[in-house]
Amino acid sequence: MRIFVIGAGVSSLAFCSFLDNKNITVLDSNKDSGRKLLATGNGRCNFTNLKLSYENFYSQEKDFVNYSLDNFSNNDLLEYFEYLGIEWTNLPSGRCYPKTMSSQTVKDALMMRANENAKFIFDQKVLDIDFNKKLIITEKNKYKYDLLVIASGGKTLKNSGSDGSIFKILEKHTKIEDMTFGITNFKAKNPLSKKAKGVKVNAKASLKVDGKFIKSSTDDVIFQTYGLTGTAILDLSNLISLALKDGKKVSLDIDFYPEYKKDGLLKKLEEKSKRFPNRNIEELLIGNLDKKLIIDILKRIKINPGKKNISRNDLEKISNILKNLPFDIMDINDKNNAQVTLGGVSCKEIDKKTMKSLKIKDCYFIGEVMDVAGDCGGYNIQWAFSSAKTASEDIRRLNV
Repeated sequence: MRIFVIGAGVSSLAFCSFLDNKNITVLDSNKDSGRKLLATGNGRCNFTNLKLSYENFYSQEKDFVNYSLDNFSNNDLLEYFEYLGIEWTNLPSGRCYPKTMSSQTVKDALMMRANENAKFIFDQKVLDIDFNKKLIITEKNKYKYDLLVIASGGKTLKNSGSDGSIFKILEKHTKIEDMTFGITNFKAKNPLSKKAKGVKVNAKASLKVDGKFIKSSTDDVIFQTYGLTGTAILDLSNLISLALKDGKKVSLDIDFYPEYKKDGLLKKLEEKSKRFPNRNIEELLIGNLDKKLIIDILKRIKINPGKKNISRNDLEKISNILKNLPFDIMDINDKNNAQVTLGGVSCKEIDKKTMKSLKIKDCYFIGEVMDVAGDCGGYNIQWAFSSAKTASEDIRRLNV
């Protein structure tokens, strides 16, 4: 039985590594495999998370991910990496990486294993699929299949091969949920000035949608002339993107001192002001804020940086804005470098216990091509493996 896989990304490599079948052929438009994998975690490959939860995934079909994540969990993936000979480590946040801190390590180990089970044919852009005749049409050839696994990814990082062209083929045969971009950075209506560009702080970012608090994340926040980025922003980015797609009002409040309540921070500022009575406000805030941020922060609350004779009211304004610096989020800033696609093939038309299409005969979907997106933190690679494991087990049950 001829099994064809479209795409040579991480879900495809996982699938081929799981299924001991010598009649698997993988087609990919690139000249090599795993391009997107190499970019994961800034090239370090954050491949799962010790704090894995169903809540880290987004889909229009509630609970769709649960079966596969239970069937092949983060602990199962860690054990599988050890089986492949990949040593791993984790950060206090729960993010797991190869010991080498290199995505190349993971790609090489997976590719060696996948090559034992599959034949890879590169530079094969899929133009169309005749699902009735079970025929894949590429720019260079035509291929007959018995079972088809679509692992082509979403429409993010187009240079990796995930250009979204597969959806134009699929939309004639199965429902495609509206798509947008996740794990990305955002434009703000009220960004800080060029002076603050690139300043990184450890802060708490709190997301509000239509004025209602949704979620917060404490980690790096980076100020840019367009708006905001950094790990804390990426952690919230899927929720932000979904809210923007739905036309909702989105804001982020930055708390520079999450370890203090407002009264506690005010008290520290008052003590500092008494200790250094001859300093102006700008000088007083050195040590509390990066110098490149001070002017912007004071401008927001209309206080002259050179002001002396600092009043309690001045310090209250400062403590308030250090606890709550608001940004109105307008749009995704860089769609080309977003790391995940929100939306895709509707999970309502996929069997969650097999990954088999309910609309297209003998066709499976795995990975990001489906309407499943994980948070930043290793969740999307976990989903690639979990969904690939589910599909491979169903195909194995067919005794092919």
